Amino acid sequence: MLNSDALSQLTQLKQNIRESKDIAEGTVRGTKGRYGFVVLDDDREAFLDPDQMNRVFPGDRVEVSVTKNEKDQFEATLEKLLSSDLKEFVGSYLERGKGHFVVPDVPMLSRWIFLPPKARAKAGSGDYIRCRITRHPFEDGKSQAKVIELIGKRTDESIERSYIINKFQLRDTWSDKHNEQLESLQANPQPLDLPEKERKDFTDIPFVTIDSESTKDMDDAVFAKAQDNGWQVFVAIADPSSGVGLDSPLGRESLARGQTIYFPGNSAPMIPDSLSQNTYSLVEGEKRPALVIELNVAADGTIENYEFSAATICSKAKLSYDFVSEFLDDAKHELSEEIKQSLTALKGFADARFAYRQANALVMEERPDYEYQLNEQGKIANILRVDRNSAQKVVEESMLATNVVAGQFFANEKLTALYSTHAGFREDRLPQVTKLLAEEIGEDLGDLKDVKVYQKLISDLQADAEKSNLLSVLKRQLRPSELSFESNPHLGLGFQYYANITSPIRRFNDLYNHLVIKQYLGFGDMKPITDQQLETLKEQNSDGRYACRQLEQWLICQYMEQFIGSEYAGQISMVTSQGVGIRLDDNGVEVFVQLRDRKNKEQKVEFNPERLTLVVDGTPYVFDQPVKVKITEVDQDKRNIAGTLVD
Repeated sequence: MLNSDALSQLTQLKQNIRESKDIAEGTVRGTKGRYGFVVLDDDREAFLDPDQMNRVFPGDRVEVSVTKNEKDQFEATLEKLLSSDLKEFVGSYLERGKGHFVVPDVPMLSRWIFLPPKARAKAGSGDYIRCRITRHPFEDGKSQAKVIELIGKRTDESIERSYIINKFQLRDTWSDKHNEQLESLQANPQPLDLPEKERKDFTDIPFVTIDSESTKDMDDAVFAKAQDNGWQVFVAIADPSSGVGLDSPLGRESLARGQTIYFPGNSAPMIPDSLSQNTYSLVEGEKRPALVIELNVAADGTIENYEFSAATICSKAKLSYDFVSEFLDDAKHELSEEIKQSLTALKGFADARFAYRQANALVMEERPDYEYQLNEQGKIANILRVDRNSAQKVVEESMLATNVVAGQFFANEKLTALYSTHAGFREDRLPQVTKLLAEEIGEDLGDLKDVKVYQKLISDLQADAEKSNLLSVLKRQLRPSELSFESNPHLGLGFQYYANITSPIRRFNDLYNHLVIKQYLGFGDMKPITDQQLETLKEQNSDGRYACRQLEQWLICQYMEQFIGSEYAGQISMVTSQGVGIRLDDNGVEVFVQLRDRKNKEQKVEFNPERLTLVVDGTPYVFDQPVKVKITEVDQDKRNIAGTLVD
């Protein structure tokens, strides 16, 4: 047995050894291989060999000792597990001999996790499952999990949607408290925020809704009247805030969901369908509460003044985009004279606003939409290309104008609203962008974060056909738009202020902004959401969009398997050092073409990361370049579609 002096000496020796080490904390980053890295808090990055990586999960917070190898590269040895965020995850059940595992659907986690006999529930090989980690691998490199939910079998109807809902932990059911409030609102659909008599009566105005033929959640209706020097435009927005307060069960749930997620074939609604498609939807012939915005617009498209009103309206017709477009394009349809005059006035207003935005803001390049037609199993049966028509442009200009004046109103009155902002180029890409612009344009453009400077830059590039590739490259350096309490510009649209209010039955920030407006008008009281709630809302919205893209890509890969060997026309939409991504003209599907042949040492490949151009054996590849591609492979597991270029 060691005496106290020996124990003290041993403790001191351990302390000295530890102090001599380079000890740091960081976050584990996985790779597609068995190895990984630790991104250290001091901005260094240290290599984790496969044995070390097998003891942790991507995202784990760890303490490591850092050394340098013979190549002067940092390597890490695990000292302590600080925390692990990986608690629950989804994946597929796998049997290998007598071993039972889950193949986790976790980014950059490429190993299987063992399922002990009593942790397998009733799941079987190939099933999709939700699991919980029961044993972390830090001590001995062996991890274990437990099945907590059987999502379904691969052959189940719409299994892809169920899987994605589970993967992103999206909310897709309603609790007893939600249903109680829902039943109350359905039993008494009269507005609860203020008496009906205190709302302005706009039921005589011949509003119409213009949507897709199948749309049920109609959240906007429009009317316009031509004047001597412009137009008087009324935009009525559905008003679920008249019954769904932020402190109610459905109001809190709306914040938790953030938005309606429009999956192919169906949706995960922000508020129950019976409210969004009936009680608050601007249904033809039914009185509905609405927030009405009256715009007075000059002949040059300038919005001279505006007014908000809490009102009651009654849509006079449910019109489709195709129907209205045919009318506007001189086809004859049986409509009342007042609706005909209104649609004609709306077309004039939209044309003027479009010209105004071309001169004073930004007009983005028009691209077609794609409609996914699903079969009974929830698989894509067909993809239809839908080009934008004149009716869609009328609605777009009406909604843009409404959101612009909402942003101006909030900023002028210094209200705590949710602005939609866009800061332009990513901060880390500004030096690269500045250098590129100096080489291409050769003059000091000024502060690229200023809305006028940015608007002029993009407008000038749009007008110069020889600069089209430069414009495409710059677009890949942009930040995404985001919600903010700050009245910052929306550079992407070229507006000083912008705040969404036109879809309150589909987006929480629109619902929130309705309550801000109505409180200003003297109707009701509301408590602003917190900064933390805003951050959670932004994360939830981002997860929803990402979930929708993943489901679409999954279904698209299934659909495209039947077209292996087929040839399509498309345009280059992505350029990397390895090849190009191509967006097919007919269906919008993205296909990757590998151009770098690593086995061919004589191949000459030049990739410019600043200009995003690729030259292979003298042949250049740039954004928007038209090409023809042949589908060669569809990888269902990785959700990738590969092809080769056709001469």
